[in-house]
Amino acid sequence: MNIYIHIAKRFLSSVNDTGRFTSIISIVGICIGSFALVISISVLNGFENKLDEKISNFEGHLKISGLNQNYDLTKFRTIESITDLSFSSDRKGIIKNNINEAIVTFKQLDFDKLKSFYNIPFVGDIADDNKLIIGNDIASRMGLSIGDEVVISSPLDQNSIFGFSSTVKTSISGIFFSKILDYDNRYILISNKLGNKIFYNNSNLPSLDVKISDVSKIGVVKAKAANIIDKGNEIHSWRERNTVLVSAIEAEKLGSIIVLSLIIVVASFSVISTISLITMKKIKDIGVLRLLGMELVNVKKIIIIQTIIIGLKGLLLGLFFGISFVLLQNNYELITLPSEIYAMEVLPMVIVYEDILVVLIINMFFIITAGLISAKKFLRTDPLEMLKWVK
Repeated sequence: MNIYIHIAKRFLSSVNDTGRFTSIISIVGICIGSFALVISISVLNGFENKLDEKISNFEGHLKISGLNQNYDLTKFRTIESITDLSFSSDRKGIIKNNINEAIVTFKQLDFDKLKSFYNIPFVGDIADDNKLIIGNDIASRMGLSIGDEVVISSPLDQNSIFGFSSTVKTSISGIFFSKILDYDNRYILISNKLGNKIFYNNSNLPSLDVKISDVSKIGVVKAKAANIIDKGNEIHSWRERNTVLVSAIEAEKLGSIIVLSLIIVVASFSVISTISLITMKKIKDIGVLRLLGMELVNVKKIIIIQTIIIGLKGLLLGLFFGISFVLLQNNYELITLPSEIYAMEVLPMVIVYEDILVVLIINMFFIITAGLISAKKFLRTDPLEMLKWVK
Protein backbone atom coordinates (compact mmCIF):
# COMPACT_ATOMS: atom_id res chain seq x y z
CA MET A 1 0.00 0.00 0.00
CA ASN A 2 2.91 2.38 0.72
CA ILE A 3 3.99 2.35 -2.93
CA TYR A 4 0.49 3.41 -4.03
CA ILE A 5 0.42 6.25 -1.50
CA HIS A 6 3.86 7.35 -2.72
CA ILE A 7 2.72 7.36 -6.36
CA ALA A 8 -0.48 9.23 -5.48
CA LYS A 9 1.53 11.90 -3.64
CA ARG A 10 3.95 12.25 -6.56
CA PHE A 11 1.04 12.72 -8.97
CA LEU A 12 -0.45 15.45 -6.76
CA SER A 13 2.83 17.26 -6.17
CA SER A 14 3.77 17.43 -9.83
CA VAL A 15 0.56 18.98 -11.19
CA ASN A 16 0.61 22.26 -13.09
CA ASP A 17 -0.92 25.54 -11.92
CA THR A 18 -4.39 24.62 -13.20
CA GLY A 19 -4.40 21.33 -11.31
CA ARG A 20 -3.05 23.03 -8.19
CA PHE A 21 -5.78 25.70 -8.38
CA THR A 22 -8.58 23.15 -8.74
CA SER A 23 -7.12 21.17 -5.83
CA ILE A 24 -7.22 24.27 -3.64
CA ILE A 25 -10.84 24.96 -4.67
CA SER A 26 -11.78 21.37 -3.74
CA ILE A 27 -10.01 21.61 -0.38
CA VAL A 28 -11.67 24.96 0.42
CA GLY A 29 -15.11 23.59 -0.53
CA ILE A 30 -14.81 20.55 1.73
CA CYS A 31 -13.32 22.75 4.48
CA ILE A 32 -16.32 25.12 4.36
CA GLY A 33 -18.78 22.22 4.39
CA SER A 34 -17.10 20.54 7.37
CA PHE A 35 -16.79 23.84 9.23
CA ALA A 36 -20.48 24.64 8.67
CA LEU A 37 -21.52 21.17 9.87
CA VAL A 38 -19.48 21.43 13.07
CA ILE A 39 -20.79 24.92 13.87
CA SER A 40 -24.41 24.07 13.07
CA ILE A 41 -24.45 20.87 15.12
CA SER A 42 -22.62 22.56 18.01
CA VAL A 43 -25.18 25.40 18.11
CA LEU A 44 -28.10 22.94 18.06
CA ASN A 45 -26.43 20.93 20.84
CA GLY A 46 -25.92 24.14 22.80
CA PHE A 47 -29.57 25.15 22.56
CA GLU A 48 -30.63 21.60 23.40
CA ASN A 49 -28.47 21.68 26.54
CA LYS A 50 -29.93 25.05 27.54
CA LEU A 51 -33.42 23.68 26.99
CA ASP A 52 -32.52 20.65 29.09
CA GLU A 53 -31.27 22.99 31.82
CA LYS A 54 -34.39 25.19 31.79
CA ILE A 55 -36.85 22.30 31.81
CA SER A 56 -34.97 20.46 34.55
CA ASN A 57 -34.94 23.68 36.59
CA PHE A 58 -38.73 23.75 36.31
CA GLU A 59 -39.56 20.04 36.60
CA GLY A 60 -36.42 18.21 37.68
CA HIS A 61 -34.53 15.68 35.60
CA LEU A 62 -36.85 12.83 36.55
CA LYS A 63 -40.45 12.77 37.72
CA ILE A 64 -41.90 9.90 39.77
CA SER A 65 -45.69 9.83 39.85
CA GLY A 66 -48.03 8.19 42.33
CA LEU A 67 -46.12 8.92 45.54
CA ASN A 68 -47.34 10.90 48.54
CA GLN A 69 -45.56 13.11 51.01
CA ASN A 70 -45.37 10.32 53.60
CA TYR A 71 -43.30 8.13 51.29
CA ASP A 72 -39.88 7.18 52.68
CA LEU A 73 -37.33 8.92 50.45
CA THR A 74 -34.25 7.48 52.17
CA LYS A 75 -33.60 4.88 49.48
CA PHE A 76 -33.72 7.51 46.73
CA ARG A 77 -31.14 9.65 48.52
CA THR A 78 -28.66 6.75 48.53
CA ILE A 79 -28.63 6.61 44.71
CA GLU A 80 -25.44 8.15 43.35
CA SER A 81 -25.92 11.41 41.40
CA ILE A 82 -29.27 12.28 43.01
CA THR A 83 -28.77 15.69 44.61
CA ASP A 84 -32.25 16.73 45.68
CA LEU A 85 -35.91 15.64 45.81
CA SER A 86 -39.09 17.70 45.92
CA PHE A 87 -42.81 16.88 45.86
CA SER A 88 -44.94 18.84 43.41
CA SER A 89 -48.33 18.77 41.76
CA ASP A 90 -49.72 20.16 38.50
CA ARG A 91 -53.48 20.85 38.54
CA LYS A 92 -55.80 22.80 36.27
CA GLY A 93 -57.49 25.90 37.63
CA ILE A 94 -58.71 29.40 36.99
CA ILE A 95 -57.25 32.80 37.83
CA LYS A 96 -59.21 36.02 37.46
CA ASN A 97 -59.28 39.66 38.40
CA ASN A 98 -61.92 42.29 37.92
CA ILE A 99 -61.40 42.36 34.16
CA ASN A 100 -59.90 39.10 32.86
CA GLU A 101 -59.73 35.44 33.66
CA ALA A 102 -57.68 32.55 32.32
CA ILE A 103 -57.42 28.78 32.55
CA VAL A 104 -54.02 27.92 33.99
CA THR A 105 -52.00 25.12 35.52
CA PHE A 106 -51.16 25.50 39.20
CA LYS A 107 -47.78 24.04 40.08
CA GLN A 108 -47.87 23.38 43.80
CA LEU A 109 -44.48 23.03 45.45
CA ASP A 110 -42.48 23.76 48.55
CA PHE A 111 -41.53 27.44 48.30
CA ASP A 112 -38.42 26.72 50.36
CA LYS A 113 -37.21 24.69 47.36
CA LEU A 114 -37.96 27.41 44.83
CA LYS A 115 -34.37 28.60 44.64
CA SER A 116 -32.39 25.57 45.77
CA PHE A 117 -34.16 22.95 43.64
CA TYR A 118 -36.18 24.60 40.90
CA ASN A 119 -34.02 27.65 40.28
CA ILE A 120 -36.76 29.39 38.27
CA PRO A 121 -35.87 33.01 37.36
CA PHE A 122 -38.36 35.46 38.86
CA VAL A 123 -38.74 38.97 40.20
CA GLY A 124 -40.51 39.72 43.44
CA ASP A 125 -40.66 38.06 46.83
CA ILE A 126 -41.31 34.46 47.96
CA ALA A 127 -41.36 35.15 51.68
CA ASP A 128 -45.18 35.07 51.87
CA ASP A 129 -46.45 31.60 50.97
CA ASN A 130 -50.05 32.85 51.01
CA LYS A 131 -49.35 34.56 47.70
CA LEU A 132 -48.52 33.20 44.26
CA ILE A 133 -45.91 33.61 41.53
CA ILE A 134 -47.33 33.97 38.05
CA GLY A 135 -45.84 33.28 34.60
CA ASN A 136 -44.66 36.36 32.72
CA ASP A 137 -46.85 35.77 29.65
CA ILE A 138 -50.00 35.20 31.73
CA ALA A 139 -49.31 38.39 33.67
CA SER A 140 -48.83 40.37 30.44
CA ARG A 141 -51.96 38.91 28.86
CA MET A 142 -54.12 39.73 31.89
CA GLY A 143 -52.46 43.04 32.65
CA LEU A 144 -51.25 41.87 36.07
CA SER A 145 -48.24 43.02 38.05
CA ILE A 146 -46.69 42.35 41.46
CA GLY A 147 -49.06 43.28 44.29
CA ASP A 148 -52.28 42.90 42.26
CA GLU A 149 -55.11 40.95 43.88
CA VAL A 150 -56.55 37.92 42.08
CA VAL A 151 -58.99 35.11 42.73
CA ILE A 152 -57.96 31.50 42.09
CA SER A 153 -60.00 28.31 42.07
CA SER A 154 -59.94 24.73 40.84
CA PRO A 155 -63.39 23.76 39.50
CA LEU A 156 -62.24 20.23 38.68
CA ASP A 157 -61.08 19.64 42.25
CA GLN A 158 -63.94 20.19 44.72
CA ASN A 159 -62.82 20.98 48.22
CA SER A 160 -66.04 20.84 50.18
CA ILE A 161 -68.64 18.30 51.25
CA PHE A 162 -71.22 20.06 49.08
CA GLY A 163 -69.18 19.53 45.92
CA PHE A 164 -68.29 23.17 45.35
CA SER A 165 -64.78 24.25 44.45
CA SER A 166 -62.94 26.50 46.85
CA THR A 167 -62.25 30.04 45.79
CA VAL A 168 -59.31 31.84 47.34
CA LYS A 169 -58.52 35.53 47.15
CA THR A 170 -54.80 36.22 47.12
CA SER A 171 -52.24 38.48 45.49
CA ILE A 172 -49.19 38.24 43.26
CA SER A 173 -45.84 38.23 45.06
CA GLY A 174 -43.66 37.54 42.02
CA ILE A 175 -43.46 36.98 38.27
CA PHE A 176 -41.31 34.20 36.81
CA PHE A 177 -39.87 34.08 33.31
CA SER A 178 -38.49 30.72 32.24
CA LYS A 179 -38.45 31.81 28.55
CA ILE A 180 -40.24 28.56 27.72
CA LEU A 181 -43.59 29.52 26.22
CA ASP A 182 -45.53 26.58 27.64
CA TYR A 183 -44.47 27.49 31.18
CA ASP A 184 -44.65 31.28 31.05
CA ASN A 185 -48.00 31.20 29.25
CA ARG A 186 -49.72 28.55 31.38
CA TYR A 187 -48.19 28.00 34.82
CA ILE A 188 -48.71 29.64 38.20
CA LEU A 189 -46.55 28.64 41.18
CA ILE A 190 -48.33 28.21 44.50
CA SER A 191 -47.11 27.04 47.90
CA ASN A 192 -48.29 23.92 49.73
CA LYS A 193 -50.10 26.20 52.18
CA LEU A 194 -52.09 27.90 49.41
CA GLY A 195 -52.69 24.59 47.67
CA ASN A 196 -54.29 23.16 50.80
CA LYS A 197 -56.91 25.89 50.57
CA ILE A 198 -58.12 25.15 47.06
CA PHE A 199 -57.38 21.46 46.37
CA TYR A 200 -59.29 18.48 47.73
CA ASN A 201 -57.27 15.63 49.31
CA ASN A 202 -54.13 17.67 48.96
CA SER A 203 -52.00 15.39 51.15
CA ASN A 204 -51.34 13.16 48.12
CA LEU A 205 -49.16 15.17 45.80
CA PRO A 206 -48.93 13.06 42.66
CA SER A 207 -45.27 13.42 41.73
CA LEU A 208 -41.74 13.55 43.11
CA ASP A 209 -39.27 15.68 41.17
CA VAL A 210 -35.69 14.39 41.12
CA LYS A 211 -32.56 16.46 40.48
CA ILE A 212 -29.29 14.74 39.50
CA SER A 213 -25.76 16.09 39.28
CA ASP A 214 -24.60 14.25 36.15
CA VAL A 215 -27.13 14.32 33.31
CA SER A 216 -25.16 11.70 31.38
CA LYS A 217 -26.08 9.18 34.11
CA ILE A 218 -29.81 9.84 33.95
CA GLY A 219 -30.47 6.40 32.46
CA VAL A 220 -28.59 4.65 35.28
CA VAL A 221 -30.32 6.75 37.96
CA LYS A 222 -33.73 6.08 36.40
CA ALA A 223 -33.10 2.31 36.36
CA LYS A 224 -32.05 2.28 40.03
CA ALA A 225 -35.02 4.41 41.07
CA ALA A 226 -37.38 2.16 39.08
CA ASN A 227 -36.25 -0.79 41.22
CA ILE A 228 -37.26 1.11 44.36
CA ILE A 229 -40.74 2.38 43.51
CA ASP A 230 -43.88 0.28 43.91
CA LYS A 231 -46.08 -1.10 41.17
CA GLY A 232 -48.39 1.58 39.86
CA ASN A 233 -45.75 4.27 40.25
CA GLU A 234 -44.12 5.59 37.09
CA ILE A 235 -40.83 7.32 36.46
CA HIS A 236 -40.03 9.41 33.38
CA SER A 237 -37.36 11.84 32.26
CA TRP A 238 -38.36 15.23 30.83
CA ARG A 239 -37.48 13.92 27.37
CA GLU A 240 -39.94 11.05 27.74
CA ARG A 241 -42.62 13.48 28.91
CA ASN A 242 -41.95 15.83 25.97
CA THR A 243 -41.51 13.41 23.06
CA VAL A 244 -42.92 15.86 20.49
CA LEU A 245 -40.42 18.55 21.48
CA VAL A 246 -37.50 16.09 21.49
CA SER A 247 -38.54 14.73 18.08
CA ALA A 248 -38.66 18.28 16.71
CA ILE A 249 -35.13 18.97 18.00
CA GLU A 250 -33.78 15.77 16.47
CA ALA A 251 -35.55 16.49 13.17
CA GLU A 252 -34.03 19.99 13.09
CA LYS A 253 -30.57 18.57 13.71
CA LEU A 254 -31.02 15.96 10.97
CA GLY A 255 -32.33 18.61 8.59
CA SER A 256 -29.28 20.79 9.22
CA ILE A 257 -26.94 17.87 8.56
CA ILE A 258 -28.70 17.04 5.29
CA VAL A 259 -28.79 20.63 4.02
CA LEU A 260 -25.18 21.41 4.93
CA SER A 261 -24.03 18.09 3.50
CA LEU A 262 -25.04 19.49 0.10
CA ILE A 263 -22.06 21.82 0.38
CA ILE A 264 -19.82 18.77 0.67
CA VAL A 265 -21.61 17.12 -2.27
CA VAL A 266 -20.87 20.17 -4.43
CA ALA A 267 -17.26 20.16 -3.21
CA SER A 268 -17.04 16.45 -4.09
CA PHE A 269 -17.93 17.22 -7.71
CA SER A 270 -15.04 19.66 -7.66
CA VAL A 271 -12.81 16.86 -6.35
CA ILE A 272 -13.95 14.64 -9.24
CA SER A 273 -12.94 17.36 -11.72
CA THR A 274 -9.60 17.83 -9.96
CA ILE A 275 -8.74 14.14 -9.92
CA SER A 276 -9.87 13.72 -13.53
CA LEU A 277 -7.62 16.61 -14.56
CA ILE A 278 -4.64 15.23 -12.63
CA THR A 279 -5.23 11.73 -13.98
CA MET A 280 -5.41 13.03 -17.55
CA LYS A 281 -2.12 14.87 -17.03
CA LYS A 282 -0.57 11.65 -15.74
CA ILE A 283 -2.20 9.35 -18.29
CA LYS A 284 1.17 8.47 -19.85
CA ASP A 285 2.56 7.43 -16.48
CA ILE A 286 -0.53 5.36 -15.76
CA GLY A 287 -0.24 3.71 -19.18
CA VAL A 288 3.39 2.82 -18.50
CA LEU A 289 2.45 1.36 -15.09
CA ARG A 290 -0.25 -0.71 -16.78
CA LEU A 291 2.19 -1.99 -19.42
CA LEU A 292 4.60 -2.95 -16.64
CA GLY A 293 1.90 -5.17 -15.17
CA MET A 294 0.05 -3.01 -12.66
CA GLU A 295 -3.48 -4.33 -12.26
CA LEU A 296 -6.55 -2.16 -12.73
CA VAL A 297 -7.50 -2.46 -9.08
CA ASN A 298 -4.15 -0.92 -8.10
CA VAL A 299 -4.64 1.98 -10.51
CA LYS A 300 -7.99 2.45 -8.84
CA LYS A 301 -6.23 2.54 -5.47
CA ILE A 302 -3.91 5.33 -6.63
CA ILE A 303 -6.80 7.45 -7.90
CA ILE A 304 -8.86 6.90 -4.72
CA ILE A 305 -5.83 7.70 -2.53
CA GLN A 306 -5.38 10.99 -4.39
CA THR A 307 -9.03 11.78 -3.71
CA ILE A 308 -8.69 10.89 -0.03
CA ILE A 309 -5.57 13.06 0.35
CA ILE A 310 -7.35 16.10 -1.10
CA GLY A 311 -10.53 15.37 0.85
CA LEU A 312 -8.76 14.81 4.16
CA LYS A 313 -6.93 18.13 3.85
CA GLY A 314 -10.24 19.96 3.53
CA LEU A 315 -11.93 17.81 6.17
CA LEU A 316 -9.22 18.24 8.80
CA LEU A 317 -8.99 21.97 8.13
CA GLY A 318 -12.78 22.28 8.47
CA LEU A 319 -12.80 20.31 11.73
CA PHE A 320 -9.86 22.33 13.07
CA PHE A 321 -11.46 25.69 12.31
CA GLY A 322 -14.89 24.51 13.48
CA ILE A 323 -13.71 23.10 16.82
CA SER A 324 -11.42 26.10 17.36
CA PHE A 325 -14.31 28.51 16.78
CA VAL A 326 -16.51 26.62 19.27
CA LEU A 327 -13.74 26.75 21.88
CA LEU A 328 -13.19 30.47 21.24
CA GLN A 329 -16.93 31.14 21.54
CA ASN A 330 -17.15 29.25 24.82
CA ASN A 331 -14.12 31.00 26.29
CA TYR A 332 -14.42 34.52 24.91
CA GLU A 333 -18.17 34.85 24.13
CA LEU A 334 -17.66 36.21 20.62
CA ILE A 335 -21.34 36.01 19.62
CA THR A 336 -23.95 37.46 21.97
CA LEU A 337 -27.74 37.16 21.93
CA PRO A 338 -30.55 39.51 23.04
CA SER A 339 -31.36 38.14 26.50
CA GLU A 340 -34.94 39.44 26.42
CA ILE A 341 -35.65 37.00 23.57
CA TYR A 342 -33.47 33.98 24.30
CA ALA A 343 -33.06 34.20 28.09
CA MET A 344 -29.32 33.85 27.53
CA GLU A 345 -26.68 36.39 26.67
CA VAL A 346 -24.24 34.22 24.73
CA LEU A 347 -24.75 31.85 21.81
CA PRO A 348 -24.37 28.36 23.33
CA MET A 349 -22.14 25.84 21.57
CA VAL A 350 -21.44 22.29 22.68
CA ILE A 351 -19.19 19.80 20.92
CA VAL A 352 -20.41 16.21 21.08
CA TYR A 353 -17.72 13.92 19.72
CA GLU A 354 -20.29 11.46 18.39
CA ASP A 355 -21.47 14.28 16.12
CA ILE A 356 -17.89 14.92 14.99
CA LEU A 357 -17.77 11.25 14.03
CA VAL A 358 -20.94 11.78 11.97
CA VAL A 359 -19.25 14.67 10.16
CA LEU A 360 -16.22 12.46 9.46
CA ILE A 361 -18.37 9.64 8.09
CA ILE A 362 -20.43 11.96 5.88
CA ASN A 363 -17.32 13.60 4.46
CA MET A 364 -15.44 10.35 3.88
CA PHE A 365 -18.48 8.81 2.16
CA PHE A 366 -18.66 11.61 -0.40
CA ILE A 367 -14.87 11.78 -0.77
CA ILE A 368 -14.51 8.05 -1.46
CA THR A 369 -17.52 8.17 -3.79
CA ALA A 370 -15.81 10.97 -5.71
CA GLY A 371 -12.69 8.80 -5.96
CA LEU A 372 -14.66 5.83 -7.28
CA ILE A 373 -16.34 7.99 -9.93
CA SER A 374 -13.00 9.45 -10.96
CA ALA A 375 -11.39 6.01 -11.20
CA LYS A 376 -14.23 4.39 -13.12
CA LYS A 377 -13.33 6.17 -16.36
CA PHE A 378 -9.86 4.61 -16.46
CA LEU A 379 -10.48 1.11 -15.18
CA ARG A 380 -11.50 -0.43 -18.51
CA THR A 381 -9.15 1.52 -20.73
CA ASP A 382 -6.46 -0.42 -22.57
CA PRO A 383 -2.93 0.73 -21.55
CA LEU A 384 -1.89 1.19 -25.19
CA GLU A 385 -4.98 3.32 -25.72
CA MET A 386 -3.89 5.46 -22.75
CA LEU A 387 -0.56 6.11 -24.41
CA LYS A 388 -2.35 7.22 -27.60
CA TRP A 389 -4.11 9.96 -25.59
CA VAL A 390 -0.75 11.56 -24.91
CA LYS A 391 0.22 14.20 -27.44
